[in-house]
Amino acid sequence: MKKKELDRRMEAENVSQLKYMLEIELDNLIARTDIDMNLFIGVDGRIFSTSIPDKLTPQQYQLLSTFRSNLPHLCNKLRGEDLEISIEQWKRGMAIVASVGDNSFLTCLLSKREDISKMGDILDDVVKTTKVLHHIFEQKPMTEDVLSQYPDEVRKELKDLSRQLFVERFQHTRQFKKNIKALEFIKEKIKKSIGIGQVDQIVSVTFNELGTSAPYMDDDQWLLFLDMVVDNHLKRLIGDVQAQEYKKMWKIELQRKLKKFI
Repeated sequence: MKKKELDRRMEAENVSQLKYMLEIELDNLIARTDIDMNLFIGVDGRIFSTSIPDKLTPQQYQLLSTFRSNLPHLCNKLRGEDLEISIEQWKRGMAIVASVGDNSFLTCLLSKREDISKMGDILDDVVKTTKVLHHIFEQKPMTEDVLSQYPDEVRKELKDLSRQLFVERFQHTRQFKKNIKALEFIKEKIKKSIGIGQVDQIVSVTFNELGTSAPYMDDDQWLLFLDMVVDNHLKRLIGDVQAQEYKKMWKIELQRKLKKFI
């Protein structure tokens, strides 16, 4: 069976992944525009996530200091007004302040003064980013029903982010670690029954027959995988009786490991 090319995505499962996804989006906004720094902040002043260069130029440092001194004012402004987006101009640069839901906002810092009449594209991108941040921060699902409520550009950005999160963080998930343990268990059982020589070949052929690979398996697929290993490969090497005995014992052990994996 030929493996299908799947559009794999991942939703944030914990605080660490949630923060990582927010940072990706803040970084992406900088990559698309002339913005120097981004800060995602609660109206109580808590900073949830940032995208700030490791090394700041003197002008960027001064701009960030100006922002920090103005943060209480910005928080009061967001709490006291039904503000959607505004532009603050300072001697050292400027800030775009845009609400993200009712209790948080995005601040984009630019170290050079822009002509406000020519900032339409940047402002559109900032507004798009606020919708993306709000979706992530509220931990809304990445289902088609939910995504269909957004404009095309927001929907595309969310899909791209979930793909990027999968690529960069999937190996750190509980599912990935659980699947690697399951694979190690089965390979060890095969080795003990017929020796190490054919283990990798049997495992590789069985995954091809199943049409997937170890990182993306679920519990039912692991049980099916074990059946296929024994019935399609081990049985002819060790005989029906021994194979059936092994399969029964291994399946009980595997089910226990899958169920108890933390």
